[in-house]
This record gives sequence, C-alpha cells and structure tokens, in this order.
Amino acid sequence: MSDDSIKNDNESLFQSEMCDVTPLKPDNKVKIKKTPNKPLQKSSHEEDSYAIDDVFSSAEIIEDCPDILSFSRSGLQHKVLKQLRQGRNPIEHALDLHGLTVQQARNELLQFLGECEAAGVRHAIIVHGKGFRSKNKPVIKPMVNRWLRAADNVLAFHSALPKDGGSGAVYVLLKKLAVDS
Repeated sequence: MSDDSIKNDNESLFQSEMCDVTPLKPDNKVKIKKTPNKPLQKSSHEEDSYAIDDVFSSAEIIEDCPDILSFSRSGLQHKVLKQLRQGRNPIEHALDLHGLTVQQARNELLQFLGECEAAGVRHAIIVHGKGFRSKNKPVIKPMVNRWLRAADNVLAFHSALPKDGGSGAVYVLLKKLAVDS
C-alpha cells in the first residue's frame, strides 16, 4: 500500500467515526471586554481632600494586579521561598474571601491575621478569588495584595498551586511568634 492510500484510508475512517459528533459549545469561556484607560480628572479641590493614608482602608484601589501575586521581605532564605511557592508547607489556617465586599474582606483579613498571630500559625492560605464576578477587573485580589504587603507579621506570600486555588488564592508565610523567656 502506498502512503497516499493509507492516508486516505485513515482520513475516511476518521470522518466516518466523527459523522455523528457535534462540537461542544464554547459557553464556558470568560468574555473579557477591554476598556480604554481613561485618565482620571480631578479638580484641585478633590486632589487636596482625597488621600489614602491607610493601606488597610476600605476604599477600593483601582490598580492593575498581576495574575500571580508574589512578595517577600528581604532576608528570607531562597529555600523557604521555594517551599512556599511550591505549596510544600502544611496549611495551618485558611480564609475564604469569596463574595465579600472590600470592607468585609478587610475586616475578615485583619481578624484572620490576628488569629494566626495569637495561635502561632506560620503557614496559611487566603482564597481571594479571581474576580470573575467583578465588572471590569478583580477588586478583592489587588486589595489583598496591598494589605498583605503592609502587614508586619507577613513575611511572604505567593499565588497558590492550581490544586489549592491557583491565582485565586495565596499561600502566606507568617512570622514566628516571639517567645518570652
């Protein structure tokens, strides 16, 4: 048999097997509308009265947020950061912020960090979601990014592995509780 006849036989066999197959509908795809960035115009009065001095503020910060969140304080060993990125640390405490407002998420996160500190938790996970239900872009995710960077007891954080929520969650490494002698 020649190569052409084998190819034709394979093609006709494939076509005969696929004749009753209907393609799946692509309705599970996220539709993203890109909106042009419009510069915010403020009057001189607004510029003087509006300032964000508290990073734990409940005001929504409209900012671009990377898909993968990653942060570490200086001085952390490479091995410790690698273990965090690879999700090798046992999760001792978890927080889910799905469906919360910015104010609710802020309060929950502050309470969570306090609980972790009081209990001596070193490794936690925070599920912030990917922002699929938000209008234009994620709202809670960039706020969590900002809040965790400002928290004194957070040494590092990194987006989770897909099995733990992927870019919709972060592994958090917290400081060891200081032991009084």
